[in-house]
Amino acid sequence: MSRALEPLTVGYDWEMAVLKRTGENVGSDEVEALADQLRGRMPWSQVGTDLELIESRVGSARSFRELLDRSRRFEREFRRTVEKHGWSILRSGTRPFEREPVGAHVHVGTLRDSEAAFRIQIGMAPYVAPLAALMANSPIYRGRTGEYKSYRVASFAEWCSTPYSIVEPAFAQIDWGGDVCPKIAWGSTVELRVGDGVSSTRLMCEAATLAAGLMYHVVERCEGTELSEDDYDALLVNRWRAAKHGLQATFRWRGDEVTAQRVLTEMVVLAEDGMALLGAGPDDLRVVRSMIEKRQTQADFQLAVYAKERGDAHRFTRTFANIQRDPGAFEKYLEMAPALPALPPADYEKDLMSCIEVETPYTVLVRTTPLSPALLDRLLARFVDSGYVTLSRSQLGVRLYTRTDLVGGSRRRAGAVRSRA
Repeated sequence: MSRALEPLTVGYDWEMAVLKRTGENVGSDEVEALADQLRGRMPWSQVGTDLELIESRVGSARSFRELLDRSRRFEREFRRTVEKHGWSILRSGTRPFEREPVGAHVHVGTLRDSEAAFRIQIGMAPYVAPLAALMANSPIYRGRTGEYKSYRVASFAEWCSTPYSIVEPAFAQIDWGGDVCPKIAWGSTVELRVGDGVSSTRLMCEAATLAAGLMYHVVERCEGTELSEDDYDALLVNRWRAAKHGLQATFRWRGDEVTAQRVLTEMVVLAEDGMALLGAGPDDLRVVRSMIEKRQTQADFQLAVYAKERGDAHRFTRTFANIQRDPGAFEKYLEMAPALPALPPADYEKDLMSCIEVETPYTVLVRTTPLSPALLDRLLARFVDSGYVTLSRSQLGVRLYTRTDLVGGSRRRAGAVRSRA
């Protein structure tokens, strides 16, 4: 074992909402008081708050069993304390009708080498999309549903989890907010920030252990220190596909179109050596493996409940929180749920075209697409050359794009753009 991650440890910051009987979030004062109570009853815990959310931080564990035991102890006390107040817990990637998205961030340590930390960040880049697909849990977001299984990932967690630049590790600077974020200045871990808040303690521990095993694999095999332009384009489009279709997604993977199911199955194998150091193996990932086999995500669980509530986000939130009074609710759903089919590769170019209206500023497109500016520029230039879009400039020189089918300048349909993503 190299000294880059020694000892190998795993932990998480898991955000959860606490709701009143009405389904609305309790206030910041109540959440802070609740965190104080929990720390008093569990002095070993590091529970905190973030944006009126309880943030479970059970510390760095050296084994899967230790992580699972601590997490279950915290969950039992958390539930008892919340129920005494007449409140409920919402474990999801969003609060469907209020405020920001909700995340579950994995921390893997212990870092001994700053340059290795940046190698892990780069090497993990291709695996971000499959992990986002696995943890997709935000299909209802600020009054929207139906477009994505993870609106949180699609919105870049409102700029708290974003794709990052690929840089030479020896020249890299410490930054915050990337999907995979070396925490050199704040501790000794690498943080996976892309994951939605999860609905199951067992799944949280399994996903964290899988991520730790992958990071160990990356640093031991010196993976990913170089990515081609095509590799980088593919991983950005894959991130969008993961947000859109979850485990039903098809990814661009090593030059081929490959199902998320196949990619994640391979990732479990790659993670085995690292997981073994944490006393775990593939058989311990029973929830993860069942999800992969059925292509079912937590988002699909939410959408099933949402359909029964006829699309009412307020009723859904109350119902879903009540369902989650059973700690094993997601696992029970997963056991009964059917296998879902893999979906054809989602066409990003059509999605980009749908974002262009009349004189849409380039600055808007940059902020609403997951592509690198270089790839975005190439696609927009092709749209203009093909006659689907016209280009003009504002008085300040900002590029403005207009779809010709909206102004009658062309009979070509914007939806007929041929994808090369």
